[in-house]
Amino acid sequence: MNERHMISGSHLVLIWLGSCLAPAWAGPTRASAAATEKCLWKQYMVQSPATGKIERFWVGHARGLDRGRKHPAVYFLPGLLDGDTTWQSALDPHLAKHEVVAVCPAVGGATWFMNSPAQDWMKWGDFLTVELRAFVENNYPVSPRKGQRGIAGISAGGHGAFYQALTKPSLYGSVSVLSGSMDLRAYAGNFGLDFWVGPRAPAAAQRYADRSCTVLAAKHNGPLPFALAMEVGDKDGALGQMQAFRRVLSAKGIPHQWNVGRGAHNWTFWRSRAADVLAWHAKQFAANRRENRYPDEVPTPAVKLAILDRIPAIGLSKEAVARLRAPWTDDRALTPVKVAGIPAGGAPLRRGAKSKRHAEAPFSADLPARGHEAGLFVYRLTLSVATPLPAAGAVSLAGTLRNGLRHTVLRTAPAALPFPAGKPQRKLDVRARFAVELKPPHPIRGGIVVGIQAFNAAGKPVGEPVLGTARPGSMKLERWPVAPRARMLWAVSLPAKGGLALAAVHEARIEAEGDAN
Repeated sequence: MNERHMISGSHLVLIWLGSCLAPAWAGPTRASAAATEKCLWKQYMVQSPATGKIERFWVGHARGLDRGRKHPAVYFLPGLLDGDTTWQSALDPHLAKHEVVAVCPAVGGATWFMNSPAQDWMKWGDFLTVELRAFVENNYPVSPRKGQRGIAGISAGGHGAFYQALTKPSLYGSVSVLSGSMDLRAYAGNFGLDFWVGPRAPAAAQRYADRSCTVLAAKHNGPLPFALAMEVGDKDGALGQMQAFRRVLSAKGIPHQWNVGRGAHNWTFWRSRAADVLAWHAKQFAANRRENRYPDEVPTPAVKLAILDRIPAIGLSKEAVARLRAPWTDDRALTPVKVAGIPAGGAPLRRGAKSKRHAEAPFSADLPARGHEAGLFVYRLTLSVATPLPAAGAVSLAGTLRNGLRHTVLRTAPAALPFPAGKPQRKLDVRARFAVELKPPHPIRGGIVVGIQAFNAAGKPVGEPVLGTARPGSMKLERWPVAPRARMLWAVSLPAKGGLALAAVHEARIEAEGDAN
């Protein structure tokens, strides 16, 4: 099925390297660049005053774009859980066909691409429409005319594209919505909206309504202040919302282009539509120039963004280190945490095993560590390990922290847990304490650190804590607000050097530590 209708009526850090690093024209000197045969892309990392955190974005264009002219620009908003290169890679095969500058911001901390009414410091909409626009127009030959500026988005980004265009009618002349999540009320209290807008409760209901594209479209009188095209797949989970949104537009006689293609709510479908989306905006830009539509120039804001050349390093606080290294016999309240994954008969391990079944023993636990605010959560981890060998050695423990939707946030370095010498055929407990620290003022700006501290049989710390970090400004950290619940996946293995040659893990116990009595 492929359905098309026209309703008429009244109106960094481098992620990947390409073949060349030479910019098409002189630009900011501390940006990273990536080039394909016909296009040049540069990724920037900046500290945004509007959002109070580090933001990342790509800017791309055809090689040799005439720097003596002002060109149109399209801002492409990703989906809530997308990576940094989703739009950039989808557009790359097609961008050289058009004299258009493509701007692809990252997900922005799952803010749904708008200013937050609940967190005053987060104004992502201002970053998009003021700071990012100023950066692009000051550093690239981009037109300041409304009719030469477009915006597109998929999923939550589709909602963001329409919302920003409707609430800032002077900015965008063309808008594309792909598989848009157009009614925020359907997601109230979920997917980060509990933090950015409010909980699913009567007190926050009006906030959701005021920011819902379906509600805003129903209240809008007259033609839209931009051309609108909408795309959705026939098996897309957003099809119902897109159809409901379209009915609102049709009932009010608002013109729009509508296309239902074959596909689901994924980048297989959206990538297949990227060429047509880009071509549609280019067609709108040409018609706007030819017919002098939307000729108003919007002054470029007097804003300058400082470009960062690295993501700031983070580590454990002094309190976290002290808690990790406190004696194992420290008198603290302990709360058992449910652990899954170790089979009843034990998980056998063999050094150098080619089979993953014998190379590592995986287990997992959903932790009480959670939330949008800063916090320190400390746990004891005890492994019951057996070996037929009398020699001393160690087992290696590495962890992966995921959020509540099982997206990886960070991985720790392996920690060696000592296993003392003794009689053959023995079973002993090996110990580690670990901490999950949500850094102040909260994870999205402060980051997340997981530290593992090994202990010996006498209950004394061995070596220094090993760490895993999700640093502010990193892509994986920005997925935390969507579902801020910690799930740890652990893998026990035998180190190539200094480890036991043969062992089995029979039990894993985790206990949350409270304050000392």
